[in-house]
Amino acid sequence: MAESLARLGTSHLFGLVGDANLFMVDAFVANGTGRYVACTHEANAVLAALGFAQASGRIGVATVTHGPALTNCVTALTEGAKGGIAMVLLCGDTAPGDLQHLQKIDQRPVVAATGAGFVEMRGPETAAADLERAFRLAAHERRPVVFNMRVDLQWAEASGRLLRPVLPEVPMGPARGEALEDAVGMLASARRPLILAGRAAIGDDARTALIDLAARLEAPLATTLKAQGLFAGETFDLGIFGGLSHPVAVDAIMASDCILAFGASLSKHTIEEGAHTRGKRVIQVLPDSLETPRLTEPTLCLIGDIAGTARAMIALLDMADIAGSGAADEDLKKRLANERVARETLPSMAKTAPGTVDFEPALRALDAALPKKRALVADLGRFVTTAWRHLPVSAPRDLVYTCHFGAIGCGLGEAIGAAAADPSRPTVLVAGDGGFLLSGLSELATAVRERMDLVVIVCNDGSYGAEHIQFTNRGMDPGLSMIAPPDFAAIAAAMGLKAFRVDDPESLGQACRALGARKGPTLIDLRLDPTAIPM
Repeated sequence: MAESLARLGTSHLFGLVGDANLFMVDAFVANGTGRYVACTHEANAVLAALGFAQASGRIGVATVTHGPALTNCVTALTEGAKGGIAMVLLCGDTAPGDLQHLQKIDQRPVVAATGAGFVEMRGPETAAADLERAFRLAAHERRPVVFNMRVDLQWAEASGRLLRPVLPEVPMGPARGEALEDAVGMLASARRPLILAGRAAIGDDARTALIDLAARLEAPLATTLKAQGLFAGETFDLGIFGGLSHPVAVDAIMASDCILAFGASLSKHTIEEGAHTRGKRVIQVLPDSLETPRLTEPTLCLIGDIAGTARAMIALLDMADIAGSGAADEDLKKRLANERVARETLPSMAKTAPGTVDFEPALRALDAALPKKRALVADLGRFVTTAWRHLPVSAPRDLVYTCHFGAIGCGLGEAIGAAAADPSRPTVLVAGDGGFLLSGLSELATAVRERMDLVVIVCNDGSYGAEHIQFTNRGMDPGLSMIAPPDFAAIAAAMGLKAFRVDDPESLGQACRALGARKGPTLIDLRLDPTAIPM
């Protein structure tokens, strides 16, 4: 099994050992071709594999034992399934005849409920082929797949071999035919076209082709949140398209009359519940037909290779001698340049409750203190949009998204995986105090043991934020939403992290200066006023 994992490209295995997987993990470590990262909770092992997959573009791999270990992973597997993230969970199982085993459950329906796939290891003679199938399905279906390994087969001699050590790719050509011609016809008649790129368009080849198409159309470029940073440095980069757009981008989006969306899901958050697409022609280009159902029905949908389709559009525009639109003009160039200057200007602190700091200026100060090349992992909470806006990344793979299932507490697990995927840059986790208490605190031990370059910013307002808002908006006592959290900085320091409590401008300055000289994982307990957090 260890040899098969290596041949399938497994560089990192995240897990927690138990009766049904400990000898497999031992063999993986002894094989010496990959790194085993031990986690403190099974859910975080799966989440780490999801974070690794997002940050690396490769299949994430995790392992747990049977029974309660698997049920502990249900939320994490659902997060991966709803996010379309390719990973494989090597999961132990009890022997079929051991009906009185304390941890025996029917594991297949548990996995099915999460939306993940399930592949059974049938026997020692098919073990390699079964494992290859799990990896292949995870890659092609873009979802987690549980590889179910019976404990009674642990010591059986594997007689089969991996026939296909490299996962086969399904080639996809560019869109063509009448649909492509119709799309180019729409672009030819558009006065203010706009190109939008999503997560499925973040490859280098696709990026270059989309920039060339934008130049040919004289159109601005934008990305979804998940593709943030794809066009960083381009003159007419509008940044994020949707609820996180800055004012200049919103003006350009609203003025556009045709949106050409490559590899973008067009979710309600991207299109602002339809406000950004209403009355416009929308051409959607997707790399395959496996995409999940969309809120928006585009005017036209094409299926084809992203880069190839963009270049085919350029060829047809040239063939028909279609002039550029002029939408990317000097006025837009000047306004975008002014917007970039404004974003680099640090705002002053507003007055908040004693012992707290103003959230947005504090994040902006931390952003300035951190390297621009970093990964960002933001847990779920009312702070999350502020974190995405004020701690931007410079490349799409550096944004790890944890909010597919609406579960708090997924952040630190995914941050562990992102940090392991690329130790050359820091990984920044922004988490709320409630989510961090829920499932993140113990995993700090993993970050310390692995000596990860991890910066944890705990947005500590002493409350469950969304519930605090609902109570206060109705004039009710928010007491049920209050947490009274522990001293995160003291706990982190006791676990071996460098830790700072930030509760005034002076302590914020100290934390910012310390970030430049950090060695190993660092935690910043950012004390916030629960009545002054933007939603």
